[in-house]
Amino acid sequence: MRKFSSIVTAVVMAVGFTGVAVAVAAAPASASCDHYHVNVDGQYGQLFNASNVNIRSGPHTSCPSKGYGQLSHSVDFHCYTSGDRVTANGITTYTWTYLKDTTTGVYGWVADALLDGRGSDTVC
Repeated sequence: MRKFSSIVTAVVMAVGFTGVAVAVAAAPASASCDHYHVNVDGQYGQLFNASNVNIRSGPHTSCPSKGYGQLSHSVDFHCYTSGDRVTANGITTYTWTYLKDTTTGVYGWVADALLDGRGSDTVC
């Protein structure tokens, strides 16, 4: 809900109160894997909700995997952004969190459907 409401607010601000409906689409699979991020979120702990979770170089399923997160690993959330649609554990999200897997030292993007609490609360 937190991310959806911020997108709706941004759309309303962009189009004004004209009553025009605007749909927000996910980035195409060919989108760049190079994406801005900053460490502004303080969430830390065992926050993967699945095993063998891809930690990718960008917020898209087409971006290369840099490593795999496990349920037992601790992570440090940095921030989130929009990316490809991912469905996991019965949840569909269009947002991705940039994080550090502090167990392995790998940094990268993980689809929020694979993270407890649906990922970071802070926009990149």
